[in-house]
Amino acid sequence: MMVHKLFCFVLVTVCLFGSPEASTVASRKKLVIDHDGGADDAFAVTLSLLNEKHFNGPELVALTTTFGNVNLTQAIINSHRFLALCDREDIPIYSGALKSFVSHMVSEHFYGMDGLGDTGYEAPSTIKIEKNPAAVALIELSKKYEGELIVVAIGPVTNIALAVRLDPDFIGRLSQLYVGAGHIYSKTHSESEFNAAMDPEAYYIMADSATVKKVTVLPFSQVYSSLNISKEWRKNILGKIDTPIMEALNMFERISFSKESSWIELDPAVASIALHNEIVNEFKDSNNSIILQGESRGINTNDFSSSEPNTRLVYKANIEYYQKFLLDVYSAELNP
Repeated sequence: MMVHKLFCFVLVTVCLFGSPEASTVASRKKLVIDHDGGADDAFAVTLSLLNEKHFNGPELVALTTTFGNVNLTQAIINSHRFLALCDREDIPIYSGALKSFVSHMVSEHFYGMDGLGDTGYEAPSTIKIEKNPAAVALIELSKKYEGELIVVAIGPVTNIALAVRLDPDFIGRLSQLYVGAGHIYSKTHSESEFNAAMDPEAYYIMADSATVKKVTVLPFSQVYSSLNISKEWRKNILGKIDTPIMEALNMFERISFSKESSWIELDPAVASIALHNEIVNEFKDSNNSIILQGESRGINTNDFSSSEPNTRLVYKANIEYYQKFLLDVYSAELNP
């Protein structure tokens, strides 16, 4: 009799509230990473896939590609390489913007000519690319997963701007758009940032369509000031995690690692914050935009006192939380 009553109680509870497993699956958000194919993008993609696998994080449903660190063809090849590294070649790859709206800047090849350390890798003869261009795919995915789709944009935002121009309601349907680009202007950061400068018109279109509730921007200047990790920690703590994924990431950074005195990477920081907002100590609402003309072209502007802010900026972050998140996610592969 007691067993029967207990069964009835559990059955009613599940019917009213759902099982924990069903609730978790139903509430899982979807994720798209819009990237430009560099070693920093490799961190963002692998981090997201491992977080999905081991911590029930957002489900990565697509990669969209653009020019930037490398050309578009190489970005597609590198997308396949990221997915193959994580045994997730089921995830679709969409080909995006070939160049900027107006004036095309040449990449500085910070991570090597192939964006991944020039390791002599030979791509497969065929890589499956979806038929729709990236901007159209972003729109369709925003409709399919309305209110549930997170887009992480970590290259020039040309694909985002094209989606906005094709469908002005695109951003409004997202759960959140995270953009890694720009600087908060200061003496230390008085020049344009790479992602923003590669296509200022695209950044302007994105910012002009942004709202505080939907768009979060992480400027590189704030990674520099808050998430400035020592090369020793990157090499001897994070880099010593004994997995094939970390071994590959170390190899991808073999060229860039020698160029900097510390490890200040925008893309893994953006992805980490998108997946784990607790890393942020302080957000600031801003009327955020970019200068399109003259010597200051490509420099971002912010009005933190504006009565009409359009973006939520990551102003300060917690480096200890960030390091712990990176270690937890990349070490998870070592656990049974």
